[in-house]
Amino acid sequence: MTRTTKIILAIGVLVVVAAVAIGVALYFSGGASDGPSARRTFLFFPGGGDAGTGGGTDSSAADTGSDSAATPAGAGLLQIIKEPVIGPALTKDESKILYYKRAGGNLFRAGLDGQGEENISNLTVVGIIDVEWSYDRERTIVSYIEDGALKRFIQTVATATTAFLPQNISAPQFSPDATNRIAYTERTSSGSRLVVADSRGKNPKTVYSNQVPDFRASWDEPSTITLVTPPTYAVRSLSVLVPIGKNPLSFVSAAGLGVLLNIKGTVFAVSAVDKNGRIMPLRFANRKGETVAQTNVAALLEKCVWDGAEESLYCAVPTNAGAALPDDWHKGKIQFSDRFVKIDSRTGNTLGLGADVSFIDAIDLFADTKNQYLFFVNKIDSTLWRLELER
Repeated sequence: MTRTTKIILAIGVLVVVAAVAIGVALYFSGGASDGPSARRTFLFFPGGGDAGTGGGTDSSAADTGSDSAATPAGAGLLQIIKEPVIGPALTKDESKILYYKRAGGNLFRAGLDGQGEENISNLTVVGIIDVEWSYDRERTIVSYIEDGALKRFIQTVATATTAFLPQNISAPQFSPDATNRIAYTERTSSGSRLVVADSRGKNPKTVYSNQVPDFRASWDEPSTITLVTPPTYAVRSLSVLVPIGKNPLSFVSAAGLGVLLNIKGTVFAVSAVDKNGRIMPLRFANRKGETVAQTNVAALLEKCVWDGAEESLYCAVPTNAGAALPDDWHKGKIQFSDRFVKIDSRTGNTLGLGADVSFIDAIDLFADTKNQYLFFVNKIDSTLWRLELER
């Protein structure tokens, strides 16, 4: 064997040893991206999406898993249901919490701390993607995927009876009062129409028609339905106010538009993004769309809810928001790390709520009327959390 051959062999052995050492180090440090730590689940986007750059944290890198999230993350913040849920809501007397479990699709009830869980419905629904609750908590509108098709039915909780809604409708909503009427939009050959039906989905009546095909209904106060086109930074979204029994009114327009009316019907929270998809500060507006209070809080209204007095807004505010929003967030390409705030709609003044954690991307926020607790779903793993307020 020549000296040159010996040198080549020695270099080859060193390269192999180095490669093995690096592989072992990566394995034990969690560097492999194809293992369980890379799994991503999203509440409204089951498939997620490829990790993108438009802002936020890459979801595979920030996924902490439900085991680590089960530990209280800070003062007053507690994970109360460790399994993925959908459609959480308080019971009418606010003594219990209701929710569907993603695995199996059964309806459960538990204490406000998650203890004493009980199954209250034998109806099993696989593939649930959305749940809307009636004002009296006696009915739900369940949306689910079956054989690639989106289907919806009304479930009466006490009897587990069901009544199917038309298949080609969008965004069905219960009215926020004891009538439990249902509003939804439906595409037509010339655009779309807004339909109001009774609590069983019967006796539908068209209350508004328009040439815009993709309006979605939001019934936040009993006498007014708000229509908004889906939010995106690519084009300006439109909104229309439809007072029941009165003429509709054009409302605000903006890219990435979000509109949330308080149940008193006195003030709107409005969110938007700029041309690059960066979140702009929230503002509060009257029914003419005129600003009555400006804030310094850049948040999406999908991550906000009115407080019990309907005068302040609780929001989960992304601390790592970038561009291309809300599109990349909706697609599951990114996830947020949130802090929680309370915003006064009369002044725009903001109060921090003492929770700022890297593994919380809050959606489906709701609070009790006494403002003791703020509940939300963590979009990262669909688990249910509670933040204690007024500490």
